[in-house]
Amino acid sequence: MNKTRTANDTENPEFVSGQMGIYNISASPLLAEALKPGATYSQVTLALEALLRLASKGLSGDTTAYAQYQSELLNLHLPGEPHTEPTRRWLASQVYLMEDNFAPALTEFNVLPVEQFREKVDAEIAARTRVKHPMSVHLFQGAPPRQDVRFFLKHHWIRSYNFYTLLAELAFHFEAIEDASVFYRNLYGEAGAEVAERSHPALLSHLMTYFDIPQRVDYSALHPLEKAYLNNRIRCVRHTDVAWGLALLYAIESVSCVNHRRIYELLQSLGVPEEASEFHRLHGTQDEIDTEEMWQLIAKLAPGESFQRMFMQSLARHFAINQAYFDMLWQEMQKQSNHNP
Repeated sequence: MNKTRTANDTENPEFVSGQMGIYNISASPLLAEALKPGATYSQVTLALEALLRLASKGLSGDTTAYAQYQSELLNLHLPGEPHTEPTRRWLASQVYLMEDNFAPALTEFNVLPVEQFREKVDAEIAARTRVKHPMSVHLFQGAPPRQDVRFFLKHHWIRSYNFYTLLAELAFHFEAIEDASVFYRNLYGEAGAEVAERSHPALLSHLMTYFDIPQRVDYSALHPLEKAYLNNRIRCVRHTDVAWGLALLYAIESVSCVNHRRIYELLQSLGVPEEASEFHRLHGTQDEIDTEEMWQLIAKLAPGESFQRMFMQSLARHFAINQAYFDMLWQEMQKQSNHNP
């Protein structure tokens, strides 16, 4: 089904302002019952039906339903009571199928030889890079005030601190150890190799401490478009078609070095100490190896038409959500600056 206008459309004033109206559909009470010990199949089914109705309306363009379904989906994704994990994962997987039904059709899709396919993928990523976004231009080519940098880093923490979980999720989809090892080697680095204190979340936490940014995320307070961004990352690495997860992680890793170098240079210009900047200094050099290893795995699967099609659909969805998310952050950053001259 091809939807030309969805809740990701940032021209919708309700999302730009963040003002949501009252919506009658609510899956929360039914989901709460479905996740209680001893819940019946009937209760789980009723919760799923309500959630899918909410998702369908949200994906059809209803911004309030979209916000609510993204909140419910994020709650299913977040760690909770162990006994609810199988049910939460199954409910989330059914939402993924609904989202698949609303995936826009690809324009001018053609199966390509692997070498040309990589050229197409890299060109698409280069064309949609965040470096060209107005917020990035402001931060990395202008003279941003400290409050804008802190705002950016706060949301960067939300995106980055648990990146390792995405690698772990995708690794489980590969039966052959030589394929899964691509992600395990990456995880080894994320975990700090032999020194836990050198783990990437630990290194990044030093920067959060320096800027006095809370390290505990209040997920309920996040903007719907930020929830959508986080949900899509989890959705892709859990998707039964590995093309979705590979496309997402390749898109993130392939631009990681340049993005982190720019952040490191920004921190240096502000006089941030080396200990607090180390996470970004490291990522400004080492992610190129991870990118190449990941591409070698992609190349093994890329000759198939289905793989290429799903891979490009995953990229298109990632960039659409990413654009809406960064537009929202840029608007919030400007609003904050206007209120605090």
